[in-house]
Amino acid sequence: MKKIIISMVLSSLSMSSLGFEIFALGTSNTNCKNSGQAYTTRLNELLAQDKINANVINAGVDGDRPAFMMTRLEQGLVVYPNTKMVIFEPGPNEKNPRFSLGPSEEILAYLKKLNIPTIYVSTSVIQSDEEAQELATKYGAYYYGHWNKNIPTDSDHRLFDMPGGGGGHMTVVGCQKWAQYMLPTIKQVMKEKNIK
Repeated sequence: MKKIIISMVLSSLSMSSLGFEIFALGTSNTNCKNSGQAYTTRLNELLAQDKINANVINAGVDGDRPAFMMTRLEQGLVVYPNTKMVIFEPGPNEKNPRFSLGPSEEILAYLKKLNIPTIYVSTSVIQSDEEAQELATKYGAYYYGHWNKNIPTDSDHRLFDMPGGGGGHMTVVGCQKWAQYMLPTIKQVMKEKNIK
């Protein structure tokens, strides 16, 4: 945890000239575990190409669970006081819906109270698309879909590094596609919430 905070502080010092931050709170999916490049890296490149003065902060922690994310979010908002948007991916690590959805709702409610526009990214292990959309709507968040939406389950896009079937984490190519697919939602939020 200390390493994460130190990294955030150093990053904020080097990025202080940027217009605003987008805080990507999540798990190994957000961190693109084992791929060598988080999807937030590609998102930053795409934003720069579009001349959008923003910096996406990779706050993905491998193995994290929603119950532990609130503290990290609160600390991150202190380190990045110019956060204008949050991408929240609670992940599949907590298999018990009660302990996944309860803390996730607390985080969404907290961000709504702070009036920080939020993009909610779900996982099919915990919620259907319909259930996730309903949860996002309840707290005024934008719903992206499941974290691996439209990412092919093949060796070009997935690492097959997890037991129990499925494609596991994404490859660099998969993570880059996720960034590409996320960008329109970020632009929608910026437009509708007048974020500059």
